[in-house]
Formats: sequence, structure tokens, C-alpha cells
Amino acid sequence: MSNQFRLSMAILLALTLASPLAAQGTPPGQGLQPPRREMGGERVLGTVASVGVDRFEVKKPDGTTQIVLVNSRTSYMEQQQRFQLEDLKPGDHIAVRGNLNSDKQFVALGVRRVTEEQLQRFQAGGDRGPGAGDRIGGDIISIDQNRIVVRNPWQGEKTIAINDQTTFSKEGQTITSKDLKVGDRVFASGKEVQGQFMATQVRTGPKGTRPERGGQPGQPPQ
Repeated sequence: MSNQFRLSMAILLALTLASPLAAQGTPPGQGLQPPRREMGGERVLGTVASVGVDRFEVKKPDGTTQIVLVNSRTSYMEQQQRFQLEDLKPGDHIAVRGNLNSDKQFVALGVRRVTEEQLQRFQAGGDRGPGAGDRIGGDIISIDQNRIVVRNPWQGEKTIAINDQTTFSKEGQTITSKDLKVGDRVFASGKEVQGQFMATQVRTGPKGTRPERGGQPGQPPQ
């Protein structure tokens, strides 16, 4: 029996023994398909109808209801204060952002308790949550020549486009885009143009200050 034949037989035997071991170490279906991606950017606005241990029910503006699941990663905010699921009660007005899981269940990432006036304003701006429509606000996370990227609890990251016509102010005083820095909280007025939010005015001030329509800064929340 030649050495080449013995080597071929040894390789074949090794492959035969390795195959079942590899199959045992790989969970069924793994490696055959990529995991399903969760849908992102979902928004729910409305009034709390009931609260459970790991979920709550929201009555939406159109009269339909939505079950919202929560988990240990869900955050809860009212103005600048955090609260817990146990503090949520029927009748509360809320804006929720989250994802649909693989079972098409809505899982909340962030729950924001708002006033009735805020809820009506958000509804008027479309069912995309606070800041939708003609205003965007948040903390600056990056700046370049014509873009300001901000993050806020209810929308996540948003991009504000600016140009030569955009005006800037800080506590009522005129500034330029070069006076802004990462970490500043800004509120931009404008509108969506070809899929991007084009700002006509960008205002900034101490954190906790919420400029109102008309350009006058509001008072920090109590």
C-alpha cells in the first residue's frame, strides 16, 4: 500500500469524524440565515389606558389602541426627571419611541410623559413624536459646515441642515454657527426639504431652557 494512499485514507477519516462534531456544536438553523432585523424608528403617541407588569396600553389619537412592551432597557422621562413604569398611570399623555420585534410586538426604548398641550401639538405636527413638523431639538453630538447632528430622548439622533440663510441666537443674542459646540442644547425651527430638516433659525441656551415659538426663551422646568 503506497504512502499516498495511506495519506488519502487518513484525511478522509478525519473529515468523516469532524462532520458530526461540527453539527453538534452548531445550533439548528445557525449560519443558514442572518437574524431578522428589528424595525426601527417607530413612534406611538396617545394616552395611557392601562398599565401592567411588563407592558401598558395606549389609546392613540385615531381611537385605536396599542400594546407597548417594556424591559430593563426602557427609559422613562418627564421634562428632565426620570421615573419608573410603576409611576405611569391611566390618563397620562405619552410619546413613545421603540422597535417592532420579530413577533411584530412594539417594544419601547423611551417613554416620555407630556402635557395635554404638548400632545396636541405633537399630533398637529404628525405622528412622529415630539419635535416633528417644524421644530427639532436636542443636544449637539457633532457639527460640520452645513450639518448639526443632535440627540434627544424621544427621537434619537436627528440631523439639522443649515445654510447661509440660517440665523443663530443664544439667550436672545445673535451668534454664528461657529459659536456652537458639542454638548450644547439647541432648538431649530424650519421645515423638511427633500427628506432633510432645513433650519431657518437655531437657538441655544442653558440646558433645561426650552425656547418657545417666537424666539423668546422659556423658563427651565420646575
